[in-house]
Amino acid sequence: MTWSRLFVSEYFSVFVVFVATLPLLAGWACYWVAMRPSLVAVFVPRDLQTSYLGALTLPFALFLAFMVSDIWNRETLYARTVLQEVQRLDAVLDIARVCGPSCAPVDDAAGAYARALSRYEWDEGWVRPQPEVSTAFAVLVEAVARSSADAAVPNYIRSTLLASQIELRRLRTDRYFILHADLAPHRWIVVMVLGMLSLIGLAALHVGKRYQLIIGLSTFAIAFSTTLAYTVALSWPTVDESIVPSEELRRVLE
Repeated sequence: MTWSRLFVSEYFSVFVVFVATLPLLAGWACYWVAMRPSLVAVFVPRDLQTSYLGALTLPFALFLAFMVSDIWNRETLYARTVLQEVQRLDAVLDIARVCGPSCAPVDDAAGAYARALSRYEWDEGWVRPQPEVSTAFAVLVEAVARSSADAAVPNYIRSTLLASQIELRRLRTDRYFILHADLAPHRWIVVMVLGMLSLIGLAALHVGKRYQLIIGLSTFAIAFSTTLAYTVALSWPTVDESIVPSEELRRVLE
């Protein structure tokens, strides 16, 4: 098990909570520093223009908005890809059952591949192609090859099975790409840095003003924490009935 799967599977909720506490801790630290007597004695907040805070928060808000938009779009692409994968598996099962006993190995292999996908890759803990799924897909490829070599199988069924096999391989590759395309670590670092700078700027405008600091820092830190935690939670899409109709999902897994 890699560290990335550890964070996004068994301890994913703990990881989200940890990320959510960082802005709150940063807000408390800014309040503590802004109320230090030594800083209050030498720092004059009125020397700062109100536009100073806007110059910090605007890049933060824009960058986070674009990042969340990218993640929402990626969530939609991921859901669509998984749905196509389920539909293709459903079609393979239909073809195998129409074909009859000659395609029984394809029926069994397609079901085994679907169950392997559901267990190892159709969840929020999937970070890279899993060996168990690759093995199940290899069994499916072998089953399609054996059925194609059977003279009792019509040519149109052979062609359809081969096209389905190629499509399933492509969809799995697409799913991997979609999951990782917009998760560059530097994006999260930029969001954290801009958010922390906004907290510092908010504290600088109210040095020594207890109630203004409490209201300003707490509201911004809570909003920052909530948005960041929600964004992290969306970063690892999972498969459930909201993405794939339950009856289709149940059919390919049974």
